[in-house]
Amino acid sequence: MTLRVLHIELGRHLYGGAKQVTYLLNALADSHDIENHLLCPVNSEISIAPLSKCQLHTIAYHGETDLFALGKMMRICRSVKPDLIHIHSRRGADVWGALLTKFTKIPAICTRRVDNTESKFAKYKYGKYAAVASISHGVHEVVKQHCDNVQYQPVIHSSVDLSEFHHYADREWLHERFAIPKHHKVVANFAQLISRKGQADIVLAMKKVVQTHPDVTCLLFGKGKLQESYLALIEKMRLTEHVKLCGFTQKVAKILPCVDIVLHPAYAEGLGVILLQAGAAKRAVIACPVGGIPEIIHHEETGLMVSPGDINGMSAAIERLLNDEELTTQLGERLFQHIKSEFSPQEMARRYLALYKQVCEKNA
Repeated sequence: MTLRVLHIELGRHLYGGAKQVTYLLNALADSHDIENHLLCPVNSEISIAPLSKCQLHTIAYHGETDLFALGKMMRICRSVKPDLIHIHSRRGADVWGALLTKFTKIPAICTRRVDNTESKFAKYKYGKYAAVASISHGVHEVVKQHCDNVQYQPVIHSSVDLSEFHHYADREWLHERFAIPKHHKVVANFAQLISRKGQADIVLAMKKVVQTHPDVTCLLFGKGKLQESYLALIEKMRLTEHVKLCGFTQKVAKILPCVDIVLHPAYAEGLGVILLQAGAAKRAVIACPVGGIPEIIHHEETGLMVSPGDINGMSAAIERLLNDEELTTQLGERLFQHIKSEFSPQEMARRYLALYKQVCEKNA
């Protein structure tokens, strides 16, 4: 029996959850047991992404307050007649999906990607779903509080496509592009510029690092509401020659092989896709044991861990790797092997396909 699945992704940009949807759909295309349909906003980046054996359905979507969104989704459902609905994003999709499954009686599953706390009313939303899948055990610990009536609550990790990280290390390009002195080593962070991602800790740690390692440059990639605050902090610490705000980039796969260390001192994290990408590029990682990060980074094995907010610990870890090239290489290689075996799109697709069948058989 072939299952017809309607995937709903309402994000407009092709990173994070939307990128994971492309990995899943292309991996599922290898199965003869499923017929994939994707509902997404018109003119979204995923609407023009290369997808194998997937029928596309676009709607005009104006965000969480779009009162006509449910009607548009209902029309697509009537046309597709899916056996199952898979809600991938938030941006209101989790709420619309709950209503969609309520009115159509089509079983639905929701993928939860963040470990943010929700209000007590979240139980009414998740209670409509046949399954709520979390991308990490850390996320599951948060979401399970609202899922007393949800029968299936698996943890299905996000993935990374190793074939996207085949770039060689073009250090000359990196140093020229970001005005880095040729003899400098490079550490980098890729995250939204918000407090829980910990960039302020990186700046403070770099103040200590450059005292013993003046030949180091730190690149902070991302955008967010704290950009001006971080710029002021960098200037206050007199680090303008060593710490650079580089804005959002779509060249992560090209940049990663060129840096020496990836820093991710987050205070909260659903899983940390950048850590999967760092592993794909065989980069050494320094991170914090929060959320789903410990499922990727094992201290002293696939990376180094420091406590959230531990500035001295962060600076010491950076200095340790700068001083030990062999350890840095070993951590990157071990992380690569861990990612390759545990976080592939094929493994993610296998587990979702099993969940689809389980839910459909239950509701047959």
